[in-house]
Amino acid sequence: MLVTPVSDYDILTSMDDLIRLVRAIIDCQKKSIYFSKYKVRVTCDGKSRESRSPMTRPQEVPDILAMLPKVFVTEVPEELPPVRKITHRIILMDLIELLKTRTFKPPQVLMTKYKAWINKPINAGILHRTSVPGGASIFVAAKSNGSIRPLVDLSFRNDNTQAHHTQIPEQTQS
Repeated sequence: MLVTPVSDYDILTSMDDLIRLVRAIIDCQKKSIYFSKYKVRVTCDGKSRESRSPMTRPQEVPDILAMLPKVFVTEVPEELPPVRKITHRIILMDLIELLKTRTFKPPQVLMTKYKAWINKPINAGILHRTSVPGGASIFVAAKSNGSIRPLVDLSFRNDNTQAHHTQIPEQTQS
């Protein structure tokens, strides 16, 4: 990722908009964008020192990890984060369909690690055992380093969900 101040640019646009709006031809191999309407080719060589070049190198790259230590933690906390004022609802199309969930049983060879993994958040008060309609069972897979990867198959629920046509789900702040 290349971080650079936006104050150095007159306009920011997406590749989709370049193609759709001005019929630009993006040639990644030549590192160029050709604007056929104006018969102009912009070359992105990455060595330009001009302030308005499409490949200007930033003066200083901030250390995002150090700037946001609460987001990029070194160890996963053992308590729940504070309750936020953002609510989000997933709207289901058919409540009866929700009840048809598959169940999985962890392989016996991974059961000890699975129990240790699940008991840690239970003992911390993050999880508790309960029965809910449409609950999805957790299954585990072995990772190459010897630990386990907990997985949940939510494909059945995704097929039964009303789609949001926005990149970010609808959220309301109270």
